[in-house]
Amino acid sequence: MRGLIIGAAALLASGAAQALQQAPAAANGPPDKVEVVYHPGAMFFSVEDGGEGRFKTGEDEDYTFPVTHADYVRIRDLLAPYRETGLICGRQEQWEHNGYLVWREDGAETRRPHESICYADGHHEADRGISRAYYAVEQMAEERWVPPPLPILPDPDRLTLTSLYWGRVTQEWIIPRGGEGRWSQADGKTEAFPVSEADFDRLRDLFRPYEGVRFECERVIADGPYGRLTWSQTGHEDQQLNWDAGCVSGDAADVFRRWDQAEALLKTLRDGG
Repeated sequence: MRGLIIGAAALLASGAAQALQQAPAAANGPPDKVEVVYHPGAMFFSVEDGGEGRFKTGEDEDYTFPVTHADYVRIRDLLAPYRETGLICGRQEQWEHNGYLVWREDGAETRRPHESICYADGHHEADRGISRAYYAVEQMAEERWVPPPLPILPDPDRLTLTSLYWGRVTQEWIIPRGGEGRWSQADGKTEAFPVSEADFDRLRDLFRPYEGVRFECERVIADGPYGRLTWSQTGHEDQQLNWDAGCVSGDAADVFRRWDQAEALLKTLRDGG
């Protein structure tokens, strides 16, 4: 779940979430829950009975989403064979086994070992139920997760246009709202030039339709240039529009057109035109 991240907010899931059938919480505590942990705090998934699901595989992939009673029963039944002994590797391995499985019922928890990294004969087959549960929860996350709103900067005071290729910055423009702009490129060449507030506003207006919105683009052409536009304002979190030359869907063509116009404007300012 991740290419070009810019534009239109994913609001469709909100209506679907409200329509999901919910089960009441247990009378004496939180709703029943099953959880599969690969690495505590870093990689795990869980579903509550008519409550919330969570699917986390890393710092940049952490999704919460609504879960129905039927969803919970489906995942619970896939994990039922592991309730007595968990999943244990059939031979001594060098890997650290710190995963576990959790069943929460009426507020009480049962925990069993989950040794997911194992090359013993038959372990792949033994892991099949957990694997099926993993992919089922991943699909729920993809279909139901609603990304949080991006920060909206009421009055940005700096724009930065960064172009990259294979992780290396090839060109960058740093433009304040009035003052000294700066252009640099990979060979170390840099130039400073004056920027008026009106010049800044012209540049900002080019990308104003993408302020505070989100857009997912499917990248289909690999190994091309990419980059980002960063809106900055003192005292606020930066907002970024990330583009990738391999993107051919959504509003990609519009973003590329605006990027070309921005570079033309900045070159004119830099060269004193």
